[in-house]
Amino acid sequence: MNLGAENNEIKEQINKLFSSILIEQQKINAIKGPDVGKENLIQTILDDFASDRGATLFFNYLSSGKGHGPFSQLVDGSVKYDLIEGIGVNLLGHSHPLYIKAHLEMATCDTVMCGNLLSYDQARQTTKAILDSVKNSRLKHFWYACSGSLSNDIALKIIWQKKAPKYKIFAFEKAFAGRSVATQDITYNAGYREGMLKTIPVTHVPHYDYTDPEGTLDKTLRALNDAWNAEPDAYAALMMELVQGEAGFIYGTKEYYSAIFKWAKEKGLYVWVDEVQSFARTHQLFAFQMFGLDEYVDVVTIGKVAQVCGAIYTDELNPKKGLIAGTFNGSMVALDTARKTLRYLQEGNFYGPKGRIAELESIFINKLKYLANNSCKGKIGYIGGVGTMISFEVGDSTLDLTNAFIKNLFNNGVIAFSAGKNPARVRFLLPLSLTDHHIDEIFKIIDTTVHQTIS
Repeated sequence: MNLGAENNEIKEQINKLFSSILIEQQKINAIKGPDVGKENLIQTILDDFASDRGATLFFNYLSSGKGHGPFSQLVDGSVKYDLIEGIGVNLLGHSHPLYIKAHLEMATCDTVMCGNLLSYDQARQTTKAILDSVKNSRLKHFWYACSGSLSNDIALKIIWQKKAPKYKIFAFEKAFAGRSVATQDITYNAGYREGMLKTIPVTHVPHYDYTDPEGTLDKTLRALNDAWNAEPDAYAALMMELVQGEAGFIYGTKEYYSAIFKWAKEKGLYVWVDEVQSFARTHQLFAFQMFGLDEYVDVVTIGKVAQVCGAIYTDELNPKKGLIAGTFNGSMVALDTARKTLRYLQEGNFYGPKGRIAELESIFINKLKYLANNSCKGKIGYIGGVGTMISFEVGDSTLDLTNAFIKNLFNNGVIAFSAGKNPARVRFLLPLSLTDHHIDEIFKIIDTTVHQTIS
């Protein structure tokens, strides 16, 4: 189905623009420092920006809109490796041909945003692509949201409507569900809701403990049973990130998750899986697929890599009309990019035990272990992660030292971010555009930065 203004001249112009943009973006292909005379440009601009927004930014980062693959150019002309991708939205890398083409093709449409009331075919096609990707589960419906937090709000609302007056939620220690009025209570870090009215009744139980693999399941089930026995008529659902992103990529085993979800089903609870950060980043498109949990999931939330956000849920959870709605499904570009990204990932050699994602995981973890056992011995501790989500600890793993390391890493040409607290970890969300040459250069920078930060 054609969409937007279309004729031969427009097609030719799009193809010409596509080639010209890609050729220009491909010039950003190596790290470098700021241009002469622009060394303080970003700081000056961001000081003004910080005044307007009422808060400083963690990095002196302001993009020029130019970049290619793992490289991002800043307005001062400097170029850095981007290993955090705006907290995980840019899995394919900067100026991927798919992104460029989607921008140009959607520029022919008559609007910027796709509304929920008056929809466009891009929303229909993207919905179908998302549902096709979970066809081996009981998930049958998808509803768009404007953010990952609001995706979780949808999940909470449709669960509550079916379970009323049972409203309490089981969640997990170190969970992150977002910062909306609802999700801030599910999010474990109390510092994120300082001064806020508690609105959601939540019981947090221990997540998988990698330091005690033999006893961790019993510990979790014991906490679940204690809470359940105290209030057997209070709970509606069990909410879990299979890979806890903000905690530093903590995850368990298939056996662990299966036992917990089986317990939840026996108690009549809905199983709600948050994949806002893990979607498309593990050895399968969804983490619940990687762990073989298709039979258990009742609602799954997505965002970030998907380019659109929303909740996928079973027919049983399909809500009454009026409970969920909203003005936007997303921008036309985001909807088109989402569908194209799903197809690209599913048709490429990215998933499975021999896919590129598993390969990147192995390369990064093995190289980090090599540093930890050799030049950085005693300075790199925990190393872990799954798929393109990699984390490690430096020095005493305090937040202050970890942030100092991350800022030194940024100044040396690699963008990362932190995760967790006590311990804090360095977090990478790797783009698929990394080559072996890129990785070798990144690890030289990591090695240098460890010694620069920890004497």
